[in-house]
Amino acid sequence: MRVTLAAVRLRRLLRFLFMIGALAATLTLACDRGEPPPTNPLDESRVTATAAPAPAGPAVFPPALGSTPTTGGSATATAPPDPAAEAARELAAGRAIDAIAGWLGVAKTEFTIDRIDVVAWSDACLGVDRPGIACAQVITPGERVTLRHRSGETYEVHLGPRDAAAWHPRYEATRTVAAVDLASGLVTLQPLAGSDEMGTRHRSVPGSIVGGLKDLKAGDRVQIAVAPWPERNAGVGAIVWLVRAP
Repeated sequence: MRVTLAAVRLRRLLRFLFMIGALAATLTLACDRGEPPPTNPLDESRVTATAAPAPAGPAVFPPALGSTPTTGGSATATAPPDPAAEAARELAAGRAIDAIAGWLGVAKTEFTIDRIDVVAWSDACLGVDRPGIACAQVITPGERVTLRHRSGETYEVHLGPRDAAAWHPRYEATRTVAAVDLASGLVTLQPLAGSDEMGTRHRSVPGSIVGGLKDLKAGDRVQIAVAPWPERNAGVGAIVWLVRAP
């Protein structure tokens, strides 16, 4: 019985020594590979959190409609086209070109659109006040359209609801008439001393609003508003309106 007990103890000792040797070998191998030593999975004191890898660049999620990537991984968002706004812009462009071409008496194909601004006019006259015309003081929605003639001259047309349109002049002043040529519709003003941006020679066009042109004579005082003639350096302006000064 004593021999058997000693043999059992010997076997246990050998098994223990074998396990110690195996563990030592494992630790040595792990150290040689640069790996951390094995741990007891039940030992919570050694559990550490692992952070997720940082993204390579900024991300947008969900992607913005119409966004386009730029260099460096960033993105610039642009609003998608609004079909209703585009349709309104095309309508305004067509109305403005029709109006200015008719007022000046030239072909519509001679004009292009420079700019269209959506505005709220402060009155029913669309921001163009003419002498003797009363304007209802109501906010009026519309557009300000700048057009360019093929010569390079620009014109401004103010639009309102439905068919409302007004021609915005470049210059407006009270002047004295020097001469009137009814055959050509040319009104010559007396020159001013010093600078005179308006000039002295202005001709009526289909869109001119002229009161009592045939009765005008030299020396009469008038309120006149003009725009550029369709051709540059013509030495004459286009009359937007002309009325007798009070």
